[in-house]
Amino acid sequence: MEAQTHSLGSTQPVPSFVSSKSARSQTLSRSDVCAKFVTTTTDGRAEEITLSIGKPITIGRNPSLCSYVIPDIVVSSLHCKIHAVQSSTGGIIVSCQDLSTNGLILNGHKIRKASVIVMNGDTFRIPASQTFQCILKWKHLHEKYASQPSQSQTQSYKDLGRFLITSHCLGSGSYATVQLALDTTGHQQAACKIIRRKEGNDQRKEMKEATLLMNLHHPNINRVYAVDLDPEFLYIMLELCTGGDLFTYITTHSKHRLCEGEAKYIMYQLLKGLKYLHDRMISHRDLKPENILLFSPGPYPRIQIADFGLARPKAYQETLHVCGTISYLPPEGILALEHKHLGYVGMPADCWSAGVTLFAMLTGSHPFDFASSSQSRVSLDDIVDSQGFVLSQHVTSQDERTKQRILDGKICFHEPIWGPLRDAKILVSHLLVSDPRDRATVYAALKSWWICMDLEELDQAYRERIRVHFT
Repeated sequence: MEAQTHSLGSTQPVPSFVSSKSARSQTLSRSDVCAKFVTTTTDGRAEEITLSIGKPITIGRNPSLCSYVIPDIVVSSLHCKIHAVQSSTGGIIVSCQDLSTNGLILNGHKIRKASVIVMNGDTFRIPASQTFQCILKWKHLHEKYASQPSQSQTQSYKDLGRFLITSHCLGSGSYATVQLALDTTGHQQAACKIIRRKEGNDQRKEMKEATLLMNLHHPNINRVYAVDLDPEFLYIMLELCTGGDLFTYITTHSKHRLCEGEAKYIMYQLLKGLKYLHDRMISHRDLKPENILLFSPGPYPRIQIADFGLARPKAYQETLHVCGTISYLPPEGILALEHKHLGYVGMPADCWSAGVTLFAMLTGSHPFDFASSSQSRVSLDDIVDSQGFVLSQHVTSQDERTKQRILDGKICFHEPIWGPLRDAKILVSHLLVSDPRDRATVYAALKSWWICMDLEELDQAYRERIRVHFT
């Protein structure tokens, strides 16, 4: 869903797992305050609540559950939770999750049982109780890449019936922008992907992503609520995810990689989402951590597969059109890229990409895309430019080295990390098989011992944390 504007630059290989971007992330995490919420109590006192990354604010009536207590009967025991996480563009995503029985009022709009993005100057009110105004504080080098506008800017809306598209931009790319929208009927926010229509283009082709997604309904697939268009633009209303993307989640993690349990829970969801697609003969064809969104902040997150612009129906058929990100393409995709008469099939390609993603979660590194052939492994952060965006995808010489490593198919499993992860290593090895005919399918991956050994616990967590919120 979230488009990114990439900047070219240069970066020097870092001789350890901690890169310059990781250091910046740590500095950002240690900053005193990234936002504050100003409120006036019922007895007229002005108060401020400060918010830092990794230190959520909880507001409610119960002192044992909440960091800010409002002793008012109309306030739920735990009314809402405010998070701050780093975004893929180097800014901050501030979100507020409603956990109450009577909801919140965000800028005059009712919010119920949803997580919403809170911008600078926004206000939210607990009905019949206190109002809080958000004031963002930028103390880092990436202020110009933050999506939030200054407090002096006035928000505007475009009315599309049930949905109001705001002027707040969540992301932009070469062919689309993503704006924050309000679902006035569903009492929640949405993400509106706005695609400029090209003169003479087939409307059915322009509607491909939207039409494909409109028929998909799964907890781990980014959902489309509605589609609209005018002579200039196509509007796709998407379910809003407030936790950022998996790439940023990995690279800003305290250890720059995930623990086995969390990686397994995320992989389980990823495989279930892929199974849903493959059951319907749909391949994603650009699966990577940047296109895996966290539904809301916090550990062991619910994830959603997003950005279906390159997805293909009838995915059992071979295609000559290679697409996706080079460092996540399988060997047959690399060969088809180099030899135009060769084709490849989308579903085995998705499984390869899932294997690369699992490797990245467990190690914080990429099995094939790293900065120097003299280095056995570097972190995901070591292949970013000076502004924090993925660099290796855009550097031709590095692309050629990556392609060759993928074709060679040699994966280095470093003993200090992979020694205790024997069963995970087996699954990765089966997903990263060069011959697509021998590669593990999503069905085989779900039956792997690494998944099955904890299947009862995984399924219970899945039901409790995902399905109860999915209607």
